[in-house]
Amino acid sequence: MFSNFNSLVKDSRVWIFQSTRTIEDTKIDGIKKEIMFFLENWKSHNKDFKSSFEIRYKTFIIIAADESNLVSGCSIDLLMKFIQDLEVSFNLQLLDKLQIKYIENDKIHTKHISDFKNYCHNLDKNKSLVVFNNLVRNIKELESEWEVDISKSWHKRYL
Repeated sequence: MFSNFNSLVKDSRVWIFQSTRTIEDTKIDGIKKEIMFFLENWKSHNKDFKSSFEIRYKTFIIIAADESNLVSGCSIDLLMKFIQDLEVSFNLQLLDKLQIKYIENDKIHTKHISDFKNYCHNLDKNKSLVVFNNLVRNIKELESEWEVDISKSWHKRYL
């Protein structure tokens, strides 16, 4: 059942889907309606659980679910199918894990992972670089470990 994102417990599980490009303003409302409808009907073993979402920076769709009523593999499969349907309906790429997003000069940039590796190798060692760690597992980590300096993320291996 759909709930306010801020009302979910901090250990609620999150899934982050990043668009390879900025989501157009004209698509945002339609995407929100589709997600709200999906979450309102999303169940695990025919049991309701609290879930919510946020769209951040017109790029990241963050889905959260309170797992006090365990979210099953079948439910997660339904979420993935829903995201694939969103990609088709709104002409988006949300499941491309080979794209890395980072902030430079107050702007979000996207690079293919191989280009990002090269970029990092040439990065001044004293320069900080904010990256998006889409591997965070819950809201608590989302708040503290998602938008972080590269030195505090799995991306540091490319330095």
